[in-house]
Amino acid sequence: MAYSRDAFATMLLTMALVPNREEYARPYSAQEFSRLERRARESGLAGVGELVGVDISGLMIELDIPEEEAYRIYTLLSRSVQLSYLMERFFEAGMEIVTLHSDDYPARLARRLGDAAPPFLYRCGNAALLGGPAVAVLGNSGVKTSQELRTGIERLAREAAAHGYAVVTGGELGVSRVAANAVAACGGSLVDVLGGGLMEHLTEAPFAQLLSEGRMAVASMEHPEAMLTVTHAIARNRAIFALSDAAFICNTDNRRGETEALRSRYCDWIYAWTGYPANATLISRGATPVADLTAFDFEGASRNWRRSQSEQMSIFDLLGE
Repeated sequence: MAYSRDAFATMLLTMALVPNREEYARPYSAQEFSRLERRARESGLAGVGELVGVDISGLMIELDIPEEEAYRIYTLLSRSVQLSYLMERFFEAGMEIVTLHSDDYPARLARRLGDAAPPFLYRCGNAALLGGPAVAVLGNSGVKTSQELRTGIERLAREAAAHGYAVVTGGELGVSRVAANAVAACGGSLVDVLGGGLMEHLTEAPFAQLLSEGRMAVASMEHPEAMLTVTHAIARNRAIFALSDAAFICNTDNRRGETEALRSRYCDWIYAWTGYPANATLISRGATPVADLTAFDFEGASRNWRRSQSEQMSIFDLLGE
């Protein structure tokens, strides 16, 4: 994949090149990077790519920033050799990197998350699934799923496949794994957005088979060998909501960004299964209660989702003009 100068600079400024430990300079967060891009444009630069090769003094003058911040930018932009080796290694493993400056960056992430949109994504599999109709099925890792819930998830997977929707999960054990196995069994499509462990995930069942059949896309904002952390999980869930037409929350500890998603409307249609007591908090904050997942009117609800998505696209296009 060919990258523009801005795209390559974006990766240098925002990517961690080593897993699970600090680097000499801390990569920029999504919000920090958004502010830096604005500052670069306000300074008359065409983009962050023009910062590559500028020394510390030049960065201080060009961006009107203190020496400490200029040193951080200079250090990050000086990692091109290390980044090139990393990209080659992961490309050989079937991964590519897409940035906000790439034409095929998922438009929903940019539109719905704004300044919080991930500046880059590791991506593999069928990239078209990241922009198509999708429903998220979410739950905490390791929470035991009852037979009633498993049956409900399996039915959602079948309905999603029948109506042309991919199922989006966070890839963990528990609800996400039940959903993935159901998708594999019914011939559907799966999108996993990960907060860590990408490299290992690609070789596990049923993911390797789904990838080989073109029925899966995997995306992550974290180094492919990084471990999942709570911070990573919150950022991952934010992206899951933004990529989905609707989200079904099966169980939660109310600490994974669901309230933020409701408040910020990252996803217009968020449902919470009433069979898990802690979901009552989300329902009180605006999630739509669902008592029986096996009886959910997927076809009727999807008409509302499509209408909502169409309205969002129309408003976004108008603002873009």
